[in-house]
Amino acid sequence: MKRAYLALMIGALLLPGPAGAQPQPTNAPAEEPKGPPQQQLLSAGTLPDDLLGRWLVVGWISINESDKVKTTTALWEVTREDAQLVFRELHRDLPASTVKAINEANTVDKAWRPTPQDLTDIASSWGTLPERDPQLELLRNELYGPDGYDADFKNEAKTKDAIWAARQTGTFRRSAQPAVRSINVFGAIEARDGGYAGNYTAATIAAAPFPIPITLQGKFQMYRVGESEPPATGGFLSSLFSGCGRK
Repeated sequence: MKRAYLALMIGALLLPGPAGAQPQPTNAPAEEPKGPPQQQLLSAGTLPDDLLGRWLVVGWISINESDKVKTTTALWEVTREDAQLVFRELHRDLPASTVKAINEANTVDKAWRPTPQDLTDIASSWGTLPERDPQLELLRNELYGPDGYDADFKNEAKTKDAIWAARQTGTFRRSAQPAVRSINVFGAIEARDGGYAGNYTAATIAAAPFPIPITLQGKFQMYRVGESEPPATGGFLSSLFSGCGRK
């Protein structure tokens, strides 16, 4: 904002109003909610039963087609609801020692991999980890077996031959602008170390003045950190239809 215009605005705010003038109601937007988003769960196709459980999902994003990478992490819980396997993301901070190790690896663009102690710490503190706010309004989690793939999964080289695939679509709150939407796609290619590993694609759509997609490619691996617990209420169908009609 130019200084002259800023001064003019301040001056106008300091001018006395007309005699008898009363404050006028404003149409200020409602305060945005904070904390983890509402999650919609979708599932189709035949999925391996050993996906059930609590997982640390580690993604390694390649930088400029070199050996440099950045590490991302997420916590998933895969449960069986109404005969379907579905997953939710737990939006909580990892233990401090793990966060420190990840930050140190990212500072030098080296891949971070969890130690047995990291996995033990996450498992033991799963229900008490501090909640974090990803600035998402809604998160749609889709989990598919090969016989349930849609055209996008069947035609994409990184997912068409996958054992299973997952897609997360997040809608950001207004306060997160210019970020508008996030999309994460996971294509599991092999079982590894008691979990799964495969291809990972992360994209963020930013509005600036027209939508600009920022797409990153990499690999991922899932590390088991515990057994899943059935949700306290609802189920797959209630999760599927919760929040319908929201944009």
